[in-house]
Amino acid sequence: MSEHTLLPPVIGVLGAGRAGTAFARTLVKAGFEVDICSTRPPRALRHHLKIYAPGAVAVIAEDVAARTREHENGLVILAVPQEDLDDVEPEWVAGCVLVDATNAWQDEVLPGWLQAAADEQLPTSLAVAGHFSGSRVVKALNHVSHGEFDDAADRDLPLDQRRALGAAGDDGAARGLVMMLIEAMGFDPVSLGPLAAGRILEPDGPLFNRPVRRDDLLPFAR
Repeated sequence: MSEHTLLPPVIGVLGAGRAGTAFARTLVKAGFEVDICSTRPPRALRHHLKIYAPGAVAVIAEDVAARTREHENGLVILAVPQEDLDDVEPEWVAGCVLVDATNAWQDEVLPGWLQAAADEQLPTSLAVAGHFSGSRVVKALNHVSHGEFDDAADRDLPLDQRRALGAAGDDGAARGLVMMLIEAMGFDPVSLGPLAAGRILEPDGPLFNRPVRRDDLLPFAR
């Protein structure tokens, strides 16, 4: 990871479901340490991780950002169902760059603050950023199926031959850091501009779960 010296050596992952463990596997393969949590206590989560994310460390939710926060640029991936976001305390990730890898599904009962944004047809990440106001939120990692994530990530390929992933965020430095992470994980990162631009990455958008390249994403950049 010498080419990505701004990245913390430890990444936090909030959520140990299929998406969270896919991110964790890819991060561990890329040389990062991963602290991951779920609604289960760490002792109950360890066996699950041995199967689905070997090398990741189970922690309590309150400590998911503790080690990554020790570095200048703490970084946590938010990978819990949107219907469960009220179970995540904003102070757990305060001061960190928070990668919003969540998606809105039609059958979910959303928290009131998130449903209000959906009713106004706003990008959900804007509401996530408002709720987690102590973090710098970047929308990314949500438009690749967790079932394809391992195979889609390929650090051995040149950038222009990798699958492209978009990143949108109002804080340019935070967006740049997440793009470094995307590259380190084995993808080609593309800046889409401000957080609102992340709407095109959502399930009803033109890029969701499509094996896109950089040229497919650039027309949507702001």
